[in-house]
Order: sequence, then C-alpha cells, then structure tokens
Amino acid sequence: MTEDKNRINRMEDQLIDMRLAVSALLETVTQHQRNFETIQRNFETMQRNFESTNTRIDTIVIEIRDIRTDMQEMRADMLQMQSEVRGLQTENRRILDVLQNRNSEDDSLV
Repeated sequence: MTEDKNRINRMEDQLIDMRLAVSALLETVTQHQRNFETIQRNFETMQRNFESTNTRIDTIVIEIRDIRTDMQEMRADMLQMQSEVRGLQTENRRILDVLQNRNSEDDSLV
C-alpha cells in the first residue's frame, strides 16, 4: 500500500509540475501576445509617419517645381530687360554720335 501511496504522490507531483509548466506557457503566450500588439502599434505608427513623410516630400517636390518655374520666368524677364537695355544703349550711342557730329560741325563754323 505504501507503494501505491508513493505512486499516487509521484503522480500528484507530476500533475503539479505539468500545471506549473502549463501556467508558465500561458504566461509566455500572454507576454508574446503583448509583444505582438506592441509591434503592431509601432508598425502602424511607423506606417502613418511614412505616409506623412511621403506627403511632405510630395509637397516639397511641388514647391521646388513652382520655384523652378518662377526662376525660369524671372530669367526670361531678365533676358528681355537685357535686350531692352542693349537697345537703349545703342539708341543712346546713336544720339551721342549725332550730337557729337553736330558739335564738331558747330565748332568748325566758329
């Protein structure tokens, strides 16, 4: 009978060990579940940040294109102004030539 009692005690010990092992496994599963939820939240946050960054990059690209267009328009305006200034310089030179010729004609008459 003591042998049966020992056997029952060993079975009870094994049952306790199995319950402790199952409890530890459940705790591990719970911890892994929390970790996965944290990873999922971090991933979703990262994804929102990435989408926000892409939106900002798209906005910056559009602004750069607008600036480039403005610069091209300013360059065209500058080229037109340069052309007009050259024309005025040429006209001024002609006027000076005419005035200088008149002055030299007037000097020869005196």
